[in-house]
Amino acid sequence: MDWISILANLVIPVLGIVITYYVVPILREKNLYRYVNIGVYAAEQLFGSGTGAQKYAYVKNWVKQRFKISDSDLKTIIEAAVLEMNKIPW
Repeated sequence: MDWISILANLVIPVLGIVITYYVVPILREKNLYRYVNIGVYAAEQLFGSGTGAQKYAYVKNWVKQRFKISDSDLKTIIEAAVLEMNKIPW
């Protein structure tokens, strides 16, 4: 075997491991935040003001169908998304 094939046989599996353990979780996290924001905006449009518990339940169920996340972590992310949404001057 020449040195290029030896290097390729070492580098490609290492890159696969790096991508699997570092890049994929970062992309999933970004998708999670995107889905929570979409859910918060959708709940606001569907249920209007004054229905906080109903909107929270909607977003929680919608996100939990797509991601594996604890209730406490999801609540924190939803609250952050609501805070950001409320900062926007309508």
